[in-house]
Amino acid sequence: MHSPTMSVAILDRASSPRPDLEPAARSAPSSWVRRLISRFALLAFGLFHLPLIPNDYPTLGGGGFRPDGLSRAWGEVFGQVGLWVARHIFGRTGPMPEGLSGDNGDTAEEYGRLLVAVVVAAIAAAIWTAADRRRPRARWVEPALHLLLRYAIALGLASYAIAKLYPVQFGTLSRLALETRVGELHPMGLLWRFMEYSQPYSVFAGAMELAVVLLLSFRRTSTLGALLCLPVLANVALMNFCYSVPVKLFSTSMVVSAAVLVLYDARRILGALGLGPVLPRAVEPVLSRRAYLVGWGLKIVLIGGVIASSVYDMRRLVIERADRPVSPVEGTWRVQSFVTAGRDLAQTAEPARWRRLVVDAGRAAIRFEDERLERCTSQIDDAAHTLTLDCARIHQAGTLHWARHGDTVQLDGTFDHAPVTVVLQRLDEAQLRLLSTRFEWTFD
Repeated sequence: MHSPTMSVAILDRASSPRPDLEPAARSAPSSWVRRLISRFALLAFGLFHLPLIPNDYPTLGGGGFRPDGLSRAWGEVFGQVGLWVARHIFGRTGPMPEGLSGDNGDTAEEYGRLLVAVVVAAIAAAIWTAADRRRPRARWVEPALHLLLRYAIALGLASYAIAKLYPVQFGTLSRLALETRVGELHPMGLLWRFMEYSQPYSVFAGAMELAVVLLLSFRRTSTLGALLCLPVLANVALMNFCYSVPVKLFSTSMVVSAAVLVLYDARRILGALGLGPVLPRAVEPVLSRRAYLVGWGLKIVLIGGVIASSVYDMRRLVIERADRPVSPVEGTWRVQSFVTAGRDLAQTAEPARWRRLVVDAGRAAIRFEDERLERCTSQIDDAAHTLTLDCARIHQAGTLHWARHGDTVQLDGTFDHAPVTVVLQRLDEAQLRLLSTRFEWTFD
């Protein structure tokens, strides 16, 4: 029968004593404070990270890729705990549908579950430490914590890395994004436009995240992975806080997890920098070939599975976007003539007059004379030459027949219960300054 230490070692030989402890320190039992903190950390991080593992796999519904996937079904189970805390401790009301999605957003359920993890871990660690205060410490706790944090970061970060490399998380600037003024953007929208503008920058960010994933997957490079993770994820967490991105709690937990890994290796790091004694490298235990193969198998299933799952769904989305037929009515259009109820508003300043229309697959936006930008859903039927707009926020909807002649489109139909005839002139988005400005080495 394997001991708990050997069970941890099977995954990646993590059961050897920490090399940052000197021989004398390794032979002596650690203080009860260290035992308490280590056990609390293992339990708290485990209770927070482990339920989110299915969300790391897009093919299981992670990240909202499949609304009927295992991730959502599992969220219906483990999310009940945090939801109960949100309602009965935090006093939150309402349906809170995202609380049971199994996702890692900043929901009240997520904060409630974090509170449960901290409280349960504190009580259990105190009882555990008190119960064996006269025995040698459980030597597998710290290696298990080290292993848990490494794989929690790697699994949680892999899909984000792949989503930037393809790219899916930050795609190309859409017509609607180009039409939206900076002052009309939500802070998160401003960040997304910034990232979408430069694909090389987004790919670089994904490459750094993938490097963290790969380095943390192996014990020998885990310290370097944790050191790289700190600036990479601290930057992500800071952007989430500063631009109101609803993944603040998850990114912060990743930064704290990486910080704990660095703290465990602090003495080795300081020694490598010449700021302390150079500690000898610990001798790794010799594992059987069977245990070695089992460890590699688990590593491939966990890390390789997330990467393969992410590549599969990200690639599928990219192909679907590339193969989607583009309707002739899609584009950015300047309104040349706008006639409603028999009145031509082209030369007037009436608020109801359209100034610009942007049409994409499934989405549209209207810029009115009074500068309002109203976002709508759109349904395009190329066979029937119809465009249906539904602007729910202003309770305006209508079905318009379209006819295109070169760079001109005429719309006829009803909008907001009134007959309209609109003549549109196509605008070339490539001529916008943001897209037409090229990279320059010098500015003289």
